[in-house]
Formats: sequence, structure tokens, C-alpha cells
Amino acid sequence: MVFNELSLEPLAPDIPTARIWMSDLISTMRTAQKQGLKGIRTQTNFHDLFLAENYPLKRWRNDKEVSREEKTFLLTLATKTPFSVDITDSDIKRNIEDEDYEVIFLEKKAEGLKAAYLLETIAISFNSQNFWNCTRLESTLIQIENDIDITEEIIEVYHASYKSHVLEHADWIKKRLQPSKINGRELWKCRNERFPSLQFCQAGTKQLRRLRSGEDKLEWVVETLEQLEEYAKIWINQGCKEFSLEGYALEVSGESQRTLEQYWRERTFLCPDGEERLFEQHIKLMQCNWRIHFFVNYQAEKVIIGYVGVHLPTAKYST
Repeated sequence: MVFNELSLEPLAPDIPTARIWMSDLISTMRTAQKQGLKGIRTQTNFHDLFLAENYPLKRWRNDKEVSREEKTFLLTLATKTPFSVDITDSDIKRNIEDEDYEVIFLEKKAEGLKAAYLLETIAISFNSQNFWNCTRLESTLIQIENDIDITEEIIEVYHASYKSHVLEHADWIKKRLQPSKINGRELWKCRNERFPSLQFCQAGTKQLRRLRSGEDKLEWVVETLEQLEEYAKIWINQGCKEFSLEGYALEVSGESQRTLEQYWRERTFLCPDGEERLFEQHIKLMQCNWRIHFFVNYQAEKVIIGYVGVHLPTAKYST
């Protein structure tokens, strides 16, 4: 779990409201613990938080109106500060600490939501405002590379401010905690070993690398790539003649001339050999609105994956 610091902006208007907020938060965290999420990460020392004016968490712990059970739970709760402490994955740790890697929610930097997204866990909030009463938070991920290139992407952060929200995520948490499950980033690292007949473009596969373990899209993408790898291996062994996916349970199509005239740039990607190519052919993932664009490189005897992600704009559907 990761605490969403924005949920305490503003503070509770009075002490009775602060008590209610804490009760809801503890109920949420207790439910998350039962699902297997044991501790919580915070930006600053959790026990130094102010819940309302002149009402810090330390005073809450000594409040006679607060139940002993809630106080005991908080005292035994494992907390880690700051967000990046004890993270063994160097890429995740670096991105959490990187000021050029931001998650924005309602025009505010959201450090807790960023950490939750990168760690593939749930962001926990006080139910202090209506927009925290949800199971997913649509946010904007902004990356600045080389002080020049800025990319923006809409992401969803798994979230809970009530115990019912946690229960809605129960299946995802169960999948997430299975050690055999990998995420998009781990899949990317082992792509050459897992798909030796395929090559992958860096820029067009960002959405693939951001898929979280237990996410259905990741399972569908892997199944499709495995089928593509299977055929590509046969194609290579047979001398790289005509490439056809006929007979495979894959829906393959090209683009209309109007779409290519309007949106060819969106389908052009820099390949591993340093050349830019137009990726017209694509496989439709019918379970979701995702596409895998590929290019058959007869000279290199490889199938290049240019893009994996949400449906690119077309002449008929611009968004």
C-alpha cells in the first residue's frame, strides 16, 4: 500500500471529522492487510501527520474517543518512509526519486500515486473529498527525457478509501502477489530470450512496459506475442518466404490509404537497426482496444514489433 498525501489537502474541518476519516482509513488498511498487502509506504513519517488543525496523529493516539483496537492497529502497522526506501529494483527506485518523472492528478503532483503506480500496488486515501471515493484514479504520467522530450500518458492508479474498494481489487491483488506473475517491465527485460524471432522498437512499446502483473491486457499481449513468435520461427526455418498468419487465431489487418495519409507519423517507429519504418500491419486484441503493429523484415529474417498499445487514430476514428 502507498499513502496518498493529497487526500489530506485540506485537513479535516474539525476533530470529529478527523476521527471518522481515521476510522475509514484503518478499516481500509485492515482489509488490504487481509488480502495480503502488509505495510504502507509514506512520503514523510506517517505518525507526524496532522489530521486537523492542532490535531496531529500523535494526539489522535491519545484521544479517549478513539477505540483501543484502532490505536493498536496503527501502532503495529509497518510503515516505510520515504516512498523509495528498501526498493531493490533500481529502475523503480530511480523513477520514484526522479523529478522528471511525474504523476499529475487534478493539476497537482501526486507522489503517492506515482509510487503506487510504479510499485503496482494500491494507493490508500482518506475519504476526505468525493473524488477519492473510487477504485481507480485517472492521472497523467509525464516523463521528461534529455531535458527536451516530453511525453504524456493517461494512466489508472488502483485506489481505495473504503474497505469495499479493496474488496473490488481482491482478484487483482491475488494475481499480483503470485510470484510466477511478471509485469510488462520484466517481460521487456527478457524479451530476447522469450521471443528470439521478434525484435522490439523502444518508443512504441512504452505501454507494454507499463502493464502491471495480474492485468488482463498483459496476459492477452503475451498470448498474442507467443503465437507470433511461434509462426515467425516456422517462417524463418522455412527460408523466410511468404509471411502469412492464416490459420492462427489472430485477426490481422492493414490500414486504409486515408488513414496512412493522415496518420503515417503515428505508425512510424525507429527500429533496433537504426532505420525508421512504417508499421501498417497490425494484430487486433479483440478483448480490449489494443493493437500490436508489426513489420516483416525479410532481409534480417526477423519480425519487428513497432507498437503495442491502445488503438492508434484512424481516418474514421481520430481518437
